Amino acid sequence: MSQLRLIYKGQVRSDLAGMLRRSSELRAVHRLHAVLLVSLGYRCPEVAHWFGDSPRTVERWVRSYEAQGLDGLRDHHHGGRPGILTPGQINVLRSEFGGEVGAAGDASPHWTGKLLARHLERIHGVAISLRQCQRLLKQLASDS
Repeated sequence: MSQLRLIYKGQVRSDLAGMLRRSSELRAVHRLHAVLLVSLGYRCPEVAHWFGDSPRTVERWVRSYEAQGLDGLRDHHHGGRPGILTPGQINVLRSEFGGEVGAAGDASPHWTGKLLARHLERIHGVAISLRQCQRLLKQLASDS
């Protein structure tokens, strides 16, 4: 059996973290895998170390699984302030984001937070802070 060369260790962890960020179903499988290892007799700190999570997080997953089964390991909305943009507006923005910025009236070849803020104000009548526009651009880019 060959070991993965240590130079790839960081890349593998980074790739796994990226996949988990993009898929709620993969996050649930990741949590279930951790719970399985605990059920086989491994301690939460060991499992947490292997998976790159905190021991308290693994303990919380085990308790959630014991209380709610698989549903306890799925992502749930945690509340918070409702977004300014409706899901329909975000879908329209997603299609606009895929097109040329020039089509939205700006000459710059790339979307920026300032361009998005102006576009939302001018076209959609919605005022959003520069920082929130930057977050929205990051979200739209990762959705693509």
